[in-house]
Amino acid sequence: MPHLTTGTPEHTALQALAERMGAAEFTARLRAEHQMRARRGVGHSRGWFRFEHYWDFYGVIRSCLKLTGLWARAHRNYFDIQVVRNEVVLARLPAAFDGFTILQLTDLHADLHPDFSAAVRRVIAPLQYDVMALTGDFRTCTYSDHSGATEATIEMLKAVEVPRYAILGNHDSLAKVPVLEAAGIQFLLNEHAVLRRGDAALYLVGIDDPNYYKSYNFEHALAGVPDDACKVLLSHSPETYRAAQQFGFDFLMAGHTHGGQICLPGGRVLVHDHSSPRHVLSGVWREGRLQGYTSRGTGASGLPVRLNCMPEVTLHVLRCAGR
Repeated sequence: MPHLTTGTPEHTALQALAERMGAAEFTARLRAEHQMRARRGVGHSRGWFRFEHYWDFYGVIRSCLKLTGLWARAHRNYFDIQVVRNEVVLARLPAAFDGFTILQLTDLHADLHPDFSAAVRRVIAPLQYDVMALTGDFRTCTYSDHSGATEATIEMLKAVEVPRYAILGNHDSLAKVPVLEAAGIQFLLNEHAVLRRGDAALYLVGIDDPNYYKSYNFEHALAGVPDDACKVLLSHSPETYRAAQQFGFDFLMAGHTHGGQICLPGGRVLVHDHSSPRHVLSGVWREGRLQGYTSRGTGASGLPVRLNCMPEVTLHVLRCAGR
């Protein structure tokens, strides 16, 4: 880990992040980021995602798509971002929040293609929603400079006027947090935000990456949140679904899986990292009283292609039970 002189702006900024995340989680993530840079991503994950540092792997995928005549179609699909509407009936949702809408963007990998930011802007410009939630993976690689993806994200979201909340994914580094927060995007680093309508409150909780960094802490994130409150969780990967149910969350929003990105007809996932069972890899799912949604992702990883798995932005419309 880098050594910083006490009292410097960099040291003060890191201290603030440690307090927000929890000291143990902050130290673990910073150490893992340092090791990631030293190894240049080797051993980062399982399944499809462990090959992201082997560019020849993506060359093979590109060649296969071109040889089968599917490259042009898959590349067009990358820009054909779908707007998905998901109505979620929550028993504990305060009546004042009936119809409250969260726009979810996830897995932007915003530096993968120069035209991607404009494509996202066109899709989200006419949409109506109350807050935006960004559920991680802003850049393409896991160990490279983050500035290109950060600038593309800022450009993409510059016209958004509602509150924007975000969490980090397994492709992200802590270094992007101060820059994006200066641009008005609030990160939830094992933290929560209280959304209010009159006297009613809805709790939006964000945890740090549970997939590679495993720097999440539910107890830290829920400190001060009433047990009986309605709670929406932002988790980069859906693999936290069992723990989220045990901690009393009402709704979980996730990404990470890309829905498979390149799938068989009908959306059958070919390759995934096995961190989550198939029933939570894409779309709507349930675990006990916890409801969940795993987005197929807004961008793409490795190559700007999608096959039998369209990219999406998701409007989650919260509804009170019995209405």
